[in-house]
Amino acid sequence: MVSSRARALTAGLALATFAAPAPLLAAPYIIEGSDTFAMTSRTGARYRVHVHVPRRPAPPGGFPVLYLLDGDMTFASAVETAQRLARFGRDEGQSEGIVVAIGYPDGDDMLARRSFDYTPEGPPDAVAHPTGGAPAFRRFLAGDLMPRITGRYRVDTARQTLWGHSFGALFVLDTLLGEPELFRNYVATSPSLWFGARSLLGGLAGLPARLAAAGPRTLHLAVGEREQDSVRARSQAMTMTHRELADRLAAVENLEVHSRVYSGESHGGTLLPGLGQAVRVAFQEARP
Repeated sequence: MVSSRARALTAGLALATFAAPAPLLAAPYIIEGSDTFAMTSRTGARYRVHVHVPRRPAPPGGFPVLYLLDGDMTFASAVETAQRLARFGRDEGQSEGIVVAIGYPDGDDMLARRSFDYTPEGPPDAVAHPTGGAPAFRRFLAGDLMPRITGRYRVDTARQTLWGHSFGALFVLDTLLGEPELFRNYVATSPSLWFGARSLLGGLAGLPARLAAAGPRTLHLAVGEREQDSVRARSQAMTMTHRELADRLAAVENLEVHSRVYSGESHGGTLLPGLGQAVRVAFQEARP
């Protein structure tokens, strides 16, 4: 007969075996065809840039490029989405292109960095972090990063797209109003109008002349159904809703505006559908 002590020992060994953690995989998750490198702006700001290039040869005119803000959070999702849409959406004219995601070094306070980089000058007490760094960040984007991408990869400079969410979307709109020649397509998901309405309204006056020089541009503007009331509540001094902004911009010559409301979504919930929309816009082949 088996003693009670032996049975207890056997049961204990079995439990220990069952509870043992599974071994880790031998290699980390890697996105094939991708690279990461560090850059420092002329003002000393440090960035981490992720780039993905399709496996296939570049077309004669070069690859279209999608530039992503909040790049550390959005890079992998955008690349996987682009690959999937190119695989299953070719009959709809969907292809791949270069994805460039702009992030920050490990250890940096991401909230503080993005609050500064993505915002124009605004109310000093609106957020806990410094704001107003959009002009300097745009100089880094246009003067340092974009020339590096164009010099290193085969790029179709006529098919470049900029995407951002929240403060990032505010930067997208601010760039469209101030320097529309930088990108062909602008995708702004849930822009922080409660912060930047005054600055945007100030930039509208000069937009027609800038577009006359830059040529036609396209804006895709989206908001979550559940966030519109909170936008108005936080912006009593300068109220402007998504619909009002879209209507003002749609009246501008040489600007094609597409406006969308994501059903049932709050502010945070619009990031992923907005990112998917940006991939579609950036890598949609021109129809004959």
